Amino acid sequence: DLNIPTDTIVERIADRWIHPASGRVYNYSYNPPIHHGKDDESGEDLIQRADDKPKTVRKRLDAYDKVTSPLIQYYEEKGVLKTFSGTQSDKIYPDVKEWLSKMGLN
Repeated sequence: DLNIPTDTIVERIADRWIHPASGRVYNYSYNPPIHHGKDDESGEDLIQRADDKPKTVRKRLDAYDKVTSPLIQYYEEKGVLKTFSGTQSDKIYPDVKEWLSKMGLN
């Protein structure tokens, strides 16, 4: 189980903008375009997908939590669930990899 704060997820997804013609993806947090709102190669406008808008992301996360909550409880009771908390994948991933290895699931 990855326990990542909702605000972190919303921020990362909401910062994602795309160039529809090419599929290039930019993220204002870590891979911004050279010129705000413009594709680096063509200079054309970037768009934000409707499902990347903060309100939509929050709604999707709420639905996800409702569906997965019983599963998380079930697997916790079975003793086969490990929760990893954080906001940076490069810090969480080594722990996930180590645990999967210990479980023989690498």
